[in-house]
Amino acid sequence: MKVRTCLAMTVVLISQAAAAASAAPPARMPLQVGGLVGYETDNVSGLTLRLDGELQFRDLGSSLKLSWVGSLAYSHLTESVPPFSQLKSDVFKAVPAARFTLPLNPQFDVFGDVGLGLASVTARLESHVPFFGDTTTSGHSLNVMMRFGAGTWFHVNPQLRVGAMLELDPIFGDYGFSGAPSQNTFNILAGAMYRL
Repeated sequence: MKVRTCLAMTVVLISQAAAAASAAPPARMPLQVGGLVGYETDNVSGLTLRLDGELQFRDLGSSLKLSWVGSLAYSHLTESVPPFSQLKSDVFKAVPAARFTLPLNPQFDVFGDVGLGLASVTARLESHVPFFGDTTTSGHSLNVMMRFGAGTWFHVNPQLRVGAMLELDPIFGDYGFSGAPSQNTFNILAGAMYRL
């Protein structure tokens, strides 16, 4: 008798859960796209531009939300090398990341990013030595990199948000040239995201 009662209750609970699931509207995972511009610095420094796509994934508890973020970035970075040289580098980055967002109120969110990706570094060392002319040495490297970031968003309306973030991008291995030191660039970025 007890077995029959347990089986009957199990069947009823499963059927109710299935009915509730079928009645619920399908979960919408809105895609947001946007861009950021900023300043990147370590030994090398300069302008950085970035395109982001963010896909909301799931809620982690009552407030915290998890999203997947894909980023494509370009940086033009330079460094003076005394007495007569300058290092110039063009860096392309592709970084998938996890974003953890905590809404503070309907207008403001704070978030943190953790990512692992690749950086393609093309570097040129240009030397201008008086009486000896100009020389240029170039190199290329493909580097593993990480991303650690934190920032805030202000929701202008349900589709548009603007914000800023601070970010650390460790780039591992030789930077452009064999034997060149790795870089741990610090980024200050501002931009906007639009919900499609």
